[in-house]
Amino acid sequence: MMSPVDFDLFRDELGIPHVRAASEAAVAYGQGWVTAQDRGLQVEADRMRSEERFAELAGETGAAWDRFAARERLAATARAIHDAAGPAERAWLAAYADGVNAGLLAGGRDVPELADVPHRPWEPWTPVGVFLAVHVLFNGFPQVLWRAHVARHLRVPGVPPERVLHLFDAEAGSGSNAWAVHGDRTVSGSPLVAGDPHRTLELPGPYQQVRLVCTDPAGSFDVAGLAFPGVPGVPHFAHAVSPAGSVAWGITNAAAHHVEVVADGADAADPGAWRLSWPARELSDVGVAAWRTLLHARTARDVADAFAGWVDPVNRVLTADDTGEVLSLTAGRVPAAADRALPAARPADGWVRLPDPVRVTQAAVDANERPTTQAPAGQDGRPGAGPRDLRPDREAHDLGWSYVPHRAERIRQLLAAATAPESPATQARIHGDTRDLGAAGLVAHLGGDPSAAAVRLRAWVAAGAHVDAASADAALYMRWRHALTQRLAAHPALAPLHAPHGLDPALEPLLGSVFDVPTAVGAGLAGLLAADWLGIDGATEAAGALAGVPDDRPVWGDLHVVAPTAPVPALAAPYAAAVRPAPVSGNNESVRCTGGSPGLATTVYRGSVARYVWDLSDRSRSRWGVPFGSGGRPGGPHFDDQHATWAAAGTVPVVTDLDDPARLYPQDTTRRLLNGIRGAQVWRGDFGAHGAVTAHVLDPDADAGLLHGWFTQPRAAFWGMGEHTRDEVRDTYAYVESLPTHHAYLLRWDDEPVLLVQAYHPEHDPVAAAYDVAPGDLGMHLFLGGRGPTARHGAPRDAWTVLGPALRDFLFAGPGTRRLVAEPDARNERAVRRMAALGFTVGGEVSFESAQGPKVARLAYLTREEAYGAGV
Repeated sequence: MMSPVDFDLFRDELGIPHVRAASEAAVAYGQGWVTAQDRGLQVEADRMRSEERFAELAGETGAAWDRFAARERLAATARAIHDAAGPAERAWLAAYADGVNAGLLAGGRDVPELADVPHRPWEPWTPVGVFLAVHVLFNGFPQVLWRAHVARHLRVPGVPPERVLHLFDAEAGSGSNAWAVHGDRTVSGSPLVAGDPHRTLELPGPYQQVRLVCTDPAGSFDVAGLAFPGVPGVPHFAHAVSPAGSVAWGITNAAAHHVEVVADGADAADPGAWRLSWPARELSDVGVAAWRTLLHARTARDVADAFAGWVDPVNRVLTADDTGEVLSLTAGRVPAAADRALPAARPADGWVRLPDPVRVTQAAVDANERPTTQAPAGQDGRPGAGPRDLRPDREAHDLGWSYVPHRAERIRQLLAAATAPESPATQARIHGDTRDLGAAGLVAHLGGDPSAAAVRLRAWVAAGAHVDAASADAALYMRWRHALTQRLAAHPALAPLHAPHGLDPALEPLLGSVFDVPTAVGAGLAGLLAADWLGIDGATEAAGALAGVPDDRPVWGDLHVVAPTAPVPALAAPYAAAVRPAPVSGNNESVRCTGGSPGLATTVYRGSVARYVWDLSDRSRSRWGVPFGSGGRPGGPHFDDQHATWAAAGTVPVVTDLDDPARLYPQDTTRRLLNGIRGAQVWRGDFGAHGAVTAHVLDPDADAGLLHGWFTQPRAAFWGMGEHTRDEVRDTYAYVESLPTHHAYLLRWDDEPVLLVQAYHPEHDPVAAAYDVAPGDLGMHLFLGGRGPTARHGAPRDAWTVLGPALRDFLFAGPGTRRLVAEPDARNERAVRRMAALGFTVGGEVSFESAQGPKVARLAYLTREEAYGAGV
């Protein structure tokens, strides 16, 4: 299918898309198109979640979600937000939705799961609905429901109710990391912005690496970042360059109480009688203008100004530019509510005035901890003379929710301990750090336990408490935590919490886990062990749990395996099985966050869903990575090709040069040509005893000598390049390589080069003057340079008995190809006979002006139906 909107699409060796177009709308269209191609099932599933249609894919689990979506009016809210947006934002959303529709119809929906789901075109508000569906649970309202349950059932004489309610505040958690380092502390002299967002691990991932380039002189931009599939732009993490300079940003969740649970006054005794007061719905705004404006940011101040229009979720933002300015701010809308622990009688009146952006002069860390102004250098006990977080009055960013204490402190320790200036390479030590600062506090409860296991754990803490995949002691610690969580969840003091929660049964499959006692205990383990007033003896419980851990000494990596979700819950197991396993270090409390749920499972279901390091001196030095890959189809070349790097806490370079054919290749958006970087294998055919034929993208530099040898043979006269030098051959195919509509390939038979194939869009070639080009036509030129292994024992005497079917299957491998069109020189009778033998219908002579001059050719045609039968 040919695109009605012009955009160029390039990919690097990891399949990461680079979209370039001449207008903002065309870039949005191209982003939508490639997202539908790469993540079709994912975006359709999220779209259906926003439209109360998820049950069509997910059965009863989906039906529970649909009931919740209807209750919270997600679809109506998305429409209202779209209708309230400005004209530029509405046009931008519409262009993206049009691109998604085109991409879905061009193959993005060609997955079994969508075969029986009728296609419904995306509307301009659909991307807003996707964003709402992804984020409606990305706040603290479920914890309010849990606290209400605690308030109803757990009463301790003589203890203030507030103290009981806060027993389960998260002291462990997988909230995101972000940090910024001022240029005074870097190798380049320009700032660094780095971090990693933590969410539920999904296959494919919740973030999509993408680069968006607009060449419109009146509004150009060039932004590489991490997008939400189904949502235009790159609102959370990006590095933009322009003639004016370089700017980058990254966010973490501000852990703000921004979605209020309002009790139904008519039936306050009913625990299911509640509703949500949600800023996105109350204001008919989620921050769409900020999404779009961020693409045009040139400075850190521009980023701060754009985030002034942000609504939901509430985020902390770190941004920097190449002038050296680094800013910290909080963005979003927070209700001005005094009591945030329990459901309120009515919504708050008004909004919190958030602090103005603060200039960062050394370093800043945001990792979901409760904001506290740091002590001056020399008084905080951190090692080294490196940067410290000196942002003043950070308490103003405490917006009323639960914060985790350890990861931010560990990042500050690592930054302060630096003995040399920071660079993108040095950030790997932070992304990959596995030290658990909370372990010492828990293990202290084993201080009186003389067992060998307790001795091991105390020694492990003394050595740094690193939760490494190869560590048996880390496995012991995590198994002990698991057992301790289960033991405390069954403690008589907490027995009242096992009472029925009274949640609306229709929402049980979706929100029932909120009331899971082991989950709550695992989050508040340290506080519960210290709650002697509750009748819990921490030392006794700790020792009892450790005594029940078997002494079989597995390592942490044996237990801590990735267990991601999928767009459709039933696909989780087969999708995960398609990921090549890799050992995973870390836990919830370490910077290298790979989280599970103590008391429930040791597997990894949450963690770093992306990593990034933005170097403001030069984007080619920036780095990024995702847990699995850029593609969304199991078995595809880019479904999990970043997984091993992610599991090792690594990142990959951001590819920047659109003119570098060794690192970026043009993508045929009509899906007729197979694409890859120079030398990449893009197709393989197995022919049993006759071996294998593979197709590789021609490398003009590496293959020029081979082609020159072929072309200077007497039998190459019809090819018209016998007089070319080797350098001229190289230059010719470098030019072909630069054309998104023409590709050259080298076919190898058992690794021996045998056939040069040039495939092209006839509508963009001189042959278009000679016949009526039909949609799906693919033109071809071929040159047999070698005979292959035909001289070997058992090989066919005629190479074409193998190469003919291989050529046909290779050229039809592009799903957009409906008909092959050959144009051999009319005088080349052997080539004409060969086309006929391969099943082509040979027509009469035609004349047209080719690149080599006037040409008289015989056109030959082979349709997909003729090659493979009707219905193929």
